[in-house]
Amino acid sequence: MKPLVINNGNTSAFAVQNKDESIRMQSASGGAFSAFATVVLNKGGIVFGGCFDKDFNVCHDSVSTINDLKKLRCSKYVQSDMGNTFSKIKSLLKEGRLILFSGTPCQVEGLNSYLKRKYDNLITLDLVCRGTPSPGLWKKYLAWHSAKEKSPITYVSFRNKHFGYAGSTMAIGFKNGKIKYQSRAIQFFKYTFFQDLNSRPSCFRCHFKTIQRNADITLYDCWHVNAFSKDMDDDRGTTMVLLHTEKGENLFNETKPFIRFNKADVEKAIKLDGIMATQCTVPNPQREQFFKDAQDIPFEQLIKKYFPLSIKKQCIQWLKPVIYKLGILNHLKRFISK
Repeated sequence: MKPLVINNGNTSAFAVQNKDESIRMQSASGGAFSAFATVVLNKGGIVFGGCFDKDFNVCHDSVSTINDLKKLRCSKYVQSDMGNTFSKIKSLLKEGRLILFSGTPCQVEGLNSYLKRKYDNLITLDLVCRGTPSPGLWKKYLAWHSAKEKSPITYVSFRNKHFGYAGSTMAIGFKNGKIKYQSRAIQFFKYTFFQDLNSRPSCFRCHFKTIQRNADITLYDCWHVNAFSKDMDDDRGTTMVLLHTEKGENLFNETKPFIRFNKADVEKAIKLDGIMATQCTVPNPQREQFFKDAQDIPFEQLIKKYFPLSIKKQCIQWLKPVIYKLGILNHLKRFISK
């Protein structure tokens, strides 16, 4: 990976956890997004972010109530269909509505370019991302699971905390009542994502890899929260929050009643967990063949070819639930990181 320029500017960093434990457990990391969104919604504002539609395709949508906010929580490792999001936001801004927009750095830049001017009533929040996986591959993956289980899919979580935050696991639920965690077939989509096989080509040449973002606020996982606050290290998830603008700082200050937080050194925070804020990944040499195979061979065969189940992986799949039940997974994570 080729490092890009790191320029702290006026950016400040905080490790953040939502005080509402149920919200934190429903969130991919610490529930910071929900805290920011709650402040905006309490002011009569509208929040835009990524969600699943009825068929579990990933798209952008808006919510105007606290109750509906749950559909925007948690990470979705698929390129989001923006639809008419930008035009809706522009109309609402002109009406004077307060808007919080959450998305990838390129989506934030797309919105800024579309608006062609700054609005005092718009707050932008971007996510540190590795890439945006293929929606087409995602549809095939879901269809294969549904056919294999002979039941429609009713639940998807890329970052389920069934085995704790340190054991972040993908989960898929079905209408027949089954919820599957951890298996090779379930983890396949995330595995190919982290192997840099299924993201779009532009993500490997991202122009937004810098601390000086185009957003007011940046969020990403704070895996090493014990480096900033040992009291916050409870294996339930923590978000690293970067504040870039006065607008972002003002929203953060209003959010304080809803969160626990600890100030962090920006450079340290980036080096420990936020390297994807400043670096692009390198496409896997097998990426082109992977997409060809995704068109030409059965999905079961695709999984076996690109996610071979070694003895090591079999042991991890068996040990992970056991280690979590014994309460030592988070301690093991910290030991390995040291």
